[in-house]
Amino acid sequence: MIEKNEQLIKVLEKFPDQNPNPVLRFSNKGVLQYYNNPSETIINAWNIKINDKPNKDFLDNLIKTVEDHENSFEINVEEETFFLKAFYIEELDSINVYGTNITAQKALDKFPDQNPNPVMRVSSDGMLNYYNTASSEIVDSLNLKVGEMISDDLIELVGKTVLTKSISQDELTVGTKTYMANFVPVPEFDFIIIYATDITAKKVINKFPDKNPNPVMRISNDGKLNYFNTASNYIIQNWGIGLNEAIPKEIIQNLIKPNSNNTHNMEFEVGDKTYYFNLVKIDEFDFFLLYCTDITDTKDKERILSKLSKYFSPQVYSSIFTGELDVNINTNRKNLTVFFSDIKGFTTITEKLEPEILTELITYYLTEMTNIAIEYGGTVDKYIGDAIMIFFGDPKTEGIKKDAVSCVAMALKMRRKLKVIRKSWESFGLTEALDVRMGIHTDVCTVGNFGSQDRLDYTVLGNGVNLASRLETLANPNEILISENTYNVIKNDIRCTYFDEIKVKGKSHPIKTFQVLNLILDTSERQTIDFETDGFSLIMDKEKIKNKEKIIDYLKKGLNHLKH
Repeated sequence: MIEKNEQLIKVLEKFPDQNPNPVLRFSNKGVLQYYNNPSETIINAWNIKINDKPNKDFLDNLIKTVEDHENSFEINVEEETFFLKAFYIEELDSINVYGTNITAQKALDKFPDQNPNPVMRVSSDGMLNYYNTASSEIVDSLNLKVGEMISDDLIELVGKTVLTKSISQDELTVGTKTYMANFVPVPEFDFIIIYATDITAKKVINKFPDKNPNPVMRISNDGKLNYFNTASNYIIQNWGIGLNEAIPKEIIQNLIKPNSNNTHNMEFEVGDKTYYFNLVKIDEFDFFLLYCTDITDTKDKERILSKLSKYFSPQVYSSIFTGELDVNINTNRKNLTVFFSDIKGFTTITEKLEPEILTELITYYLTEMTNIAIEYGGTVDKYIGDAIMIFFGDPKTEGIKKDAVSCVAMALKMRRKLKVIRKSWESFGLTEALDVRMGIHTDVCTVGNFGSQDRLDYTVLGNGVNLASRLETLANPNEILISENTYNVIKNDIRCTYFDEIKVKGKSHPIKTFQVLNLILDTSERQTIDFETDGFSLIMDKEKIKNKEKIIDYLKKGLNHLKH
């Protein structure tokens, strides 16, 4: 009998050798009596052998095992972690220690702690094993505790994952928040990981458009319609699309355009309406929101106003619609510089041209002259056939001197532009010379709205206007004739020559007049040079010059040509 017992003991002693996990045996005093091969990692790290004692921390746990008969604890050995269960065997007066390497599991445990979204671990039998900080609100709301069974709200979802052994997804409402929860089975460790994402904001966003009186749509990154509110019905019907179908290509093109602020704005025609589209990228939810505003009425008004604007000088039009200028009979006395121009012999020219050609030529001429006037800040008062009346100093003014200089500089540019216009007229077979006379006078005039209560005309009246018109008629072809008043204001900026004295109705003394030659060259102060004389013309704007070397080369060639 004794021999059989001894054999049984020897057989039992061999069982740990077959165990893939660490197994160790210690005396009740903590002396190592046995260890299997998988335990060598621990033994080597401790640097002990049979009949040696382990480190103090481990020894304390063994002594506690003798007192309690069972004890569980973790140990760290180099870079590995082991979960140990120790049992006191009274018959043998020894302690058996069974270990499991939980290094991988511990590593998994660390990841969720860094996750900003809720992560929980539940055993396959429904017990909460772990939750990260981000899960605290869920755990508290559902009254969950580690080591206890999860709530009925979760047990059904966990059970579904256990049964199917596949990932499942469902919404989880906790208090005032809604989460999208993914249940992921981990069969290697016999537990379920719950990954949750707070979608409360997304759910709220989804509700807002329903109340919006303007069209709102949600569009996926690939350009498909995911949602639209009731106000969008007109657009959707005209597009002829439904949910999960592609929106028009013109809009999809804007989805892929890089943009620093994640927004794209555009006007879009839908049926007989015009919409202003504001396309906004929502990075948090990986989709686009399309906000639409019906601007049909606004566009109609803009078209009407655009047509009306052609009957006003830009300055006057702007002042009216900004509220700076009242639309009623109202006048003021102001210092203005008034300009008149007229094509010499235009009546004779018109008699030789067909109406269509005449219209084209005069339109081209007036357009070019008007563009120059606007460029220099002049207010185009009216066209009288081929004649043009322009004034400076109202409704905007830069001061008497700047206004007068701008007016004369405008006239000089108009004169230069005539060279281009002449070539155009010649292409129509016109043999008569295109000669223009210009007159300029600076004086106090009455300016404002004249007319009746039903029909207003914004214009200038007074002797100053009459004198400017008179100067134009006295000017030689392609000459700019100015009054002494204007000359005294501009003489430091514009080169002029004395012309003559004239008698004007209403004036007791003769008026001195001057011919405008060109801008005074002052390279230290001016950015532009404008000079013209017989056989020579020079126009230069330093700010616009891009190739100085080429210009210098041409100037040198011109100088050498003059010398020889």
